[in-house]
Amino acid sequence: MNKRICLALLVCVNALLLTGIVLKSYALPAALAQGTGLAGNYLTVAGEVRDQYDALYMIDTRARILHAFYFDIGSKRLKYADSRDLERDFRNKG
Repeated sequence: MNKRICLALLVCVNALLLTGIVLKSYALPAALAQGTGLAGNYLTVAGEVRDQYDALYMIDTRARILHAFYFDIGSKRLKYADSRDLERDFRNKG
């Protein structure tokens, strides 16, 4: 084997190893809900409900109710959409 082929082979192996290291070390960011403190007992999560429309979901852990809010672009205000009784939704029917 001449020097050119060896050098090209080593460059390809190094590029392959570098690609493997980058792919192995990269992880998608986790989506986490953050509690606001024990006095409040609320959890909030933001998410997209439709194209370019975001919603804010808030769980009242004491009352076990999920509240949904959306941002009204026209009035530039956060509006209350609806709520769900989580205890009723997750009740064991067995």
